[in-house]
Amino acid sequence: MSRLSRLSQWRKKLALPAIAILLLLALSAFVPEFRLVPMAAFAPTPTATLPPSTPTPTPSSTATRTPTATRTPRPSATPTVTATPSRLADADAEYVPVLMYHYIRTVDEQADPMGYRLSITPERFAEQMEWLRDNDYTPMRMDALSACLRGLTRCPENPVALTFDDGYTDAATEALPILEEYGFVATFYVVVNFVGKPGYMTWEQIELLRDSGMEIGSHTVNHFDLTGLELGAAQDEIVTSRQLLEERLEIPVVSFSYPVGSYNSALAGVVHSAGYTNAVIVLPGDSITHMYEIPRRRVLGGESIAGFPWYMVPVAVE
Repeated sequence: MSRLSRLSQWRKKLALPAIAILLLLALSAFVPEFRLVPMAAFAPTPTATLPPSTPTPTPSSTATRTPTATRTPRPSATPTVTATPSRLADADAEYVPVLMYHYIRTVDEQADPMGYRLSITPERFAEQMEWLRDNDYTPMRMDALSACLRGLTRCPENPVALTFDDGYTDAATEALPILEEYGFVATFYVVVNFVGKPGYMTWEQIELLRDSGMEIGSHTVNHFDLTGLELGAAQDEIVTSRQLLEERLEIPVVSFSYPVGSYNSALAGVVHSAGYTNAVIVLPGDSITHMYEIPRRRVLGGESIAGFPWYMVPVAVE
């Protein structure tokens, strides 16, 4: 084949691709979708290894936290002997006569005028107990009386409380036999440091009262006038006397008597906080409102039985 023939054939083979390329170029000029992309564009794009990015947290608005309510703790499973008692008597509580005794003995008026007025002869005391029985009075211990005055128990008809201050020997030798004769109970307030001294009961005599159903109350450790002491020292007298009596006698001690009747609202608060349920004073009254200021009537020596009913009557004090 001649050289010219071979060139002619190559022209024919290249004509169609050339025409196609020309058509594509023409189209790409008018239609963007048909623009030719350089070959380099089809090369695989290298994957860049990016460093791990720490996501930027979206800042949140600072919320104002609602305070969590303080939860009241549940009561301990350990049983409490007594709940903290109210300082006030029940609104419907009526007046109850609370009688105050010191000595049950015979004293010569000329030799000891003051002691004479503080002393009731055994014979007169027996007459007074007989009068209470005949007039349907029901003597109560102060712990029982304080419970009914708070409305925790029902008070009997015609209640009366018999109380004895200081812990003199005749409480066991004279008063107790007469009380037992009439089936009566009473509350005896003991001065701890006086126990066993001349004229005062021994622990054995106090235990006899306890075993006979009488109540033992506190009259402090030393019988100091509590209003003349610093409050801390007065608190020691009030708290320690109760602890010592309870440890020695193995009974609850919940009744208190202020020495010489001196007290104030701060002392009444201490007695309440110390766990007593009641406290008596020496002034009379016509109602019982404050359980730590219970009025009493002092029974005086030298009076006839005809005057005894007067002690059952409330006395207004201005």
